[in-house]
Amino acid sequence: MLDKIVPKKIYHLLDLIRLDKPIGFWLLMWPCWFALANISQNYIELINWYAYFIIGALLMRSAGCIINDLVDINLDQNVERTANRPLASKKVSILEAILLLFFLLLLSFLILLQFNLKAILIGLISIPLVLFYPFMKRYTYWPQLGLGLVFSWGILIVSMQFNGSITFEFLLLYIACIFWTLAYDTIYAYQDRKDDIRNNIKSTAVLFGSNGYKYVKIFYAIFFLILGYLGFNSSQTFISLIVIIVSIFAMNIYLNKWNLDSINSCNYYFKFNNIIGLLCFLFLIIF
Repeated sequence: MLDKIVPKKIYHLLDLIRLDKPIGFWLLMWPCWFALANISQNYIELINWYAYFIIGALLMRSAGCIINDLVDINLDQNVERTANRPLASKKVSILEAILLLFFLLLLSFLILLQFNLKAILIGLISIPLVLFYPFMKRYTYWPQLGLGLVFSWGILIVSMQFNGSITFEFLLLYIACIFWTLAYDTIYAYQDRKDDIRNNIKSTAVLFGSNGYKYVKIFYAIFFLILGYLGFNSSQTFISLIVIIVSIFAMNIYLNKWNLDSINSCNYYFKFNNIIGLLCFLFLIIF
């Protein structure tokens, strides 16, 4: 149906920014919302900030997809899952991709201008990390760590906007979300592990091999434990700790059915992190 209504070129450009795969946008947005949930203001007063981060996450995730595909255009052609991406399959030209990238970055900058000067500067500092991230898989087994640094950056922007500095609690939240990203992006990376090994591409999935279960569970546990501390520190109720302990236990049982060698299984458990993000957001709102 879309093929009949939307011109092919527009369809391919939308495919370039993964508009049909919103999970990446949600995973970029949740850390920002976690941070806003830690702000001691009336939630009604924060509605516009929640909206800014929704739009900003959509724009920056879209821009990140283009940057990643421009850098990986040759690698993507050799990986089964990515060979049909618009740039790799030449459905979109490099010039068209760059023009769309600049348009998205301009809109993103307009959103950033709604923040104070300190928050704007922190936001701009993230640009080198965004640009360097796609190259990490060539030099280190930890590109998932690089993604964690980038995807959690909104927490630092929120802290600067509302606190004037990066406070200890927000730094802890930033570290927690880095471990969360390490967990879910390692699961994601197992989809391409065989192709990555063949093409000498590095990832935590390649590094961990059959030990992926153990490390992913550790990453999730650290994430949940830090959230538990923040929830308890804010609410001073042991119920928050009980919720976190149950969450860690449930996540361990849930991951036992994850099949490292199945693309469908990896994709399913990766996408489940949107539900985790929603539940963690509600946890931080409540506690």
